[in-house]
Amino acid sequence: MRKEKILIIGPAPQNTGGISIHIRRLISMLGDEYEFDVVDDGRNRWPGVFNVRSLNLFKYIGKILTADIVHVHSGHFLLRLFHVIICRILLRKYTIVTVHRDPQIERHLNLTRYVLSRCNRVVVVNENGYNALKNDKSKCQYVKLAAFLPPIIDDEPSLPDEIEKKISEFRADGKAVLMVSNASKLVRHNDQDLYGLDLCVDAIVNLKSQTIPYYLIFVIADNIDAQEYVKSYKAILVSAGVDERVVIYEKPLSFVRLAMASDVVLRTTNTDGDAISIREALYLGKPVIASDVVERPAGVTLFQNRDSRSLIDAIVKVTNATDGSHEDAGIDYRKIYKLIYKKH
Repeated sequence: MRKEKILIIGPAPQNTGGISIHIRRLISMLGDEYEFDVVDDGRNRWPGVFNVRSLNLFKYIGKILTADIVHVHSGHFLLRLFHVIICRILLRKYTIVTVHRDPQIERHLNLTRYVLSRCNRVVVVNENGYNALKNDKSKCQYVKLAAFLPPIIDDEPSLPDEIEKKISEFRADGKAVLMVSNASKLVRHNDQDLYGLDLCVDAIVNLKSQTIPYYLIFVIADNIDAQEYVKSYKAILVSAGVDERVVIYEKPLSFVRLAMASDVVLRTTNTDGDAISIREALYLGKPVIASDVVERPAGVTLFQNRDSRSLIDAIVKVTNATDGSHEDAGIDYRKIYKLIYKKH
């Protein structure tokens, strides 16, 4: 029996961002049920992966025409609209879109709502986005579903030796709290640090006087465009005498492995979709502290967005926490996605 062919459009699975991780796990989970193909629309080019930015329109359309289902995961709203217009409106392909961020922060929300309403299904990762996009007059089926798939631990690479060494040094202090956070790259939103590195630095500085030593590992997978910004925060840490308590790691690594080695996971963003790092941490039983910018999963301790004092209070509150909870236990993800891919 021929497998249905699903064309995934979005950042390539080889990338390190949350959407790419989701796509990689989705293909791994359902690779025995469906035939997957990928159109990469990210800025990085990967050998053997077709990238739409090559402007080879004939190959792009050919991949769409040979697919039974097109599933768009593009993070940029213009690329998302472009793919939907071509795939669904012009070529009439069965089209599913997953919106991985809060669409309310994007320009032209009404245009996005209208174009997405022409799709067969739209998957939205949180309540805010669902309410913003749902069009009751449309035949489109809207699904609210967290963009989480459990990590395959055995597939996760080991932590770099330098990080393992640092963790061992931190643990040598005895009763210490190791906090971790991450960013795909340092960017600004509303003229603020989107990922909240500045809040994390401020928290470490102000927690210096606590009896229990607090440590932080902040991972920036791609820091090509923000090196001076990072230098400025490293200087603050040195000036405050806490530079030995912080590692700003400027290369990709397995955040799953890092979360497993941590005590607390921080998500200090000033906007968000459904953060995979939060779901992973809760799945691993780790306490999570996150900004209150969007609906968060059960078990997350919230702090007031862009308020470092509120963040510090939350950190102190969960210092002795040993168990996390997550609402994803017992969910049959294969069944859910097979239903999403079932044409109606």
